[in-house]
Amino acid sequence: MSDTREHIIQVAGRLFLQKNYDGVSIQDITQAVGMTKGALYHHFASKEQLLEEVAHNMVGSHMTDFSALPTGSLHGFITALVKNFRDKAEKAQEAKMPNALDSGINFYNLVWDAVRILPEFRASIEKFNTLEHASWTVAIQAAIDSGEIRGGVSASKIAKIFTSVADGVGTTSMFKGNALARYEEILDLWEILYQSLKA
Repeated sequence: MSDTREHIIQVAGRLFLQKNYDGVSIQDITQAVGMTKGALYHHFASKEQLLEEVAHNMVGSHMTDFSALPTGSLHGFITALVKNFRDKAEKAQEAKMPNALDSGINFYNLVWDAVRILPEFRASIEKFNTLEHASWTVAIQAAIDSGEIRGGVSASKIAKIFTSVADGVGTTSMFKGNALARYEEILDLWEILYQSLKA
């Protein structure tokens, strides 16, 4: 990706986080990046396409590669997942990207706008959620089979509880910002849940 294109995405991302998608015009973006509309349209065919790039850049940079996580131990899976979260948040801070997860409710507004306007983006979020649930289910089933945690409840239902904890913390903390503190809270709740399941 060219430096100019990346710069436009970063600036538009900040504007969308500040004012939301509908509150930002192409003129706002061109003024902020210091170029003409023609020059902007050379890189992006529409404001919608720019939203798609911004949303994938912000959300995609926080998505986990579940295939890289260990599944032999549920506790190991949880620890590796939280480390992955922290590493991504720290990289975003180092890169001075508009940190989506520290933008609170504005980040959620951006995601909802992208889901509402871009069917492909919605499909990618649904695909990620399905993969996330499946990965948790595999790790939990392995933990049940090895005797690490007690059985009695389906691995899929336990997976839903773990992912719902993270979703709930994320949603209720959207006014607070500070992504790293959020990960500590998620880890604390996951640890409590894990200990309650431990054989």
